[in-house]
Amino acid sequence: MLPLPRFCWLSVIVPSLLVRSVAQISGSETTKMPGDSRELILLAAQANDIIGEDSKPWHLKATFKSVDEQGKMTDEGTYEEFWVRPDKFKRTFAGSGYTQTDIGTANGVLRSGQQKDVAHELMNIRREFVAPLPNERSLGNGSFTEKGIKLADGNLRCVTLPGPAGTPSYCIGSDAPMLRISFWPVDGAQFLRNRILRFQGHYVPGDLSLVHAGRIVLSAHLDTIEAFDPEIEAEFVSSSDAVLLPRRVNISAGVAVGLLEHKEAPEYPYEARAQRITGTVVMQALIGVDGHIKELSVVSGPSVLQKPALDAVRTWRYRPYLLNGSPVEVMTTINVIFTLGG
Repeated sequence: MLPLPRFCWLSVIVPSLLVRSVAQISGSETTKMPGDSRELILLAAQANDIIGEDSKPWHLKATFKSVDEQGKMTDEGTYEEFWVRPDKFKRTFAGSGYTQTDIGTANGVLRSGQQKDVAHELMNIRREFVAPLPNERSLGNGSFTEKGIKLADGNLRCVTLPGPAGTPSYCIGSDAPMLRISFWPVDGAQFLRNRILRFQGHYVPGDLSLVHAGRIVLSAHLDTIEAFDPEIEAEFVSSSDAVLLPRRVNISAGVAVGLLEHKEAPEYPYEARAQRITGTVVMQALIGVDGHIKELSVVSGPSVLQKPALDAVRTWRYRPYLLNGSPVEVMTTINVIFTLGG
């Protein structure tokens, strides 16, 4: 049985925010569901992935809106993508005061508009639309843990991946391999998928919600998803200000720790100590080819501890990450833990 803290969020979030989402899917459609948890994840990965080996070119457009803890809107805009294959795509995020377009080519990614990466949450929304589950290579070894959840309109099978504390969990329909919830404990993020649609044999959410602490902080609505003619080359012409991005890969927090060469401990604020405030500040980092932090943003953590964590991590230095012998930029998660001794 899973420890209660891993799944206590489900009993709170599911009844109020997860709504029936299969109205567009034929009630006669059935799939033989595997009993093994690993096989279930692999089946769901294929069924919810629109950029897999069997995927055909598509065009997607969605609108998004983010709010702060008080419910005040902080950003709104559109996410649009034309996808042909992994090295041929056009992806645009347009929000309040910025536009960023990435065009995938055989030589790398050309970026125009805003050069700094869009918010981590927006890239996660993109992931949830197009490829929300891990593939076989990234599943890891060890035992999967599964818990069932009963809902008024059906049941879910919630599987936690093997690994240390903080590994993600996925909740999948018990009668069809559609993903309904993904939970990322490392930053407390819960992605809820409603109004599920069927496109080219795959499940795509019509509505996505990112939930932190029981509150929706980012929502996205799928406006359009359609087949796309890959011969329309005009869609992939870059603007004159486009810049070729350095090659970049995602690495786990554990791999990043192994590359760390210089680390300074953060200062523990007096007021936090006095109030016995502890916790983990989770940050998203872009590390350059020289091993220095290029971009750093807080994902979650006690507000009083965020600034000292940022100040310390900005001074950290890493060994360059090599891909085929050449240094590349890396995106990773950095956790700074504040504890009181004694």
